[in-house]
Amino acid sequence: MEKRLLYGLVVMLMYLVGGGYSQGVVEWIRDKAEWEEILVKTEIHIGVMVTSPLCGAPCDIVNDQVARFVETYGDRIKFYKVNILETLFFALDYKILIVPTVIIFKDGTINLRFESLSDWSLFYELLVNSSIIDFPPDLSPAPALAPSEFDPDADLPPPLQSGE
Repeated sequence: MEKRLLYGLVVMLMYLVGGGYSQGVVEWIRDKAEWEEILVKTEIHIGVMVTSPLCGAPCDIVNDQVARFVETYGDRIKFYKVNILETLFFALDYKILIVPTVIIFKDGTINLRFESLSDWSLFYELLVNSSIIDFPPDLSPAPALAPSEFDPDADLPPPLQSGE
């Protein structure tokens, strides 16, 4: 029983640690001064996911999609989250009427806005196909070696000696 519990804790810890983002992290915006500084200083696209603890499944789906996007394209866009219940200025400044809402900024102005999507699971594809990605990464598998390039003895361990 103790081994199962320990194993479960190790798996959960690996999930939490491994769930980090290889390219970037999604950070929370806490106040207007911080937001204005981000808006002025950031040279790449800025994405803001507007959420609420009361949102439920739609916000969870968008959160997963944003995490996936940041993992792949974090060098081209910096994502932030805004809790609409804690940062009322954001709701007023950008006329947020529904959560989740995702706004993409470039050079301090709104470039794209996503809200009221019928299927938020398509959000990742919408972002990939939008104008914020100049070119998608090459995710195709590496080409196979030509038969003449294949060396059957490369990286093989030495043969076993009798008695081993």
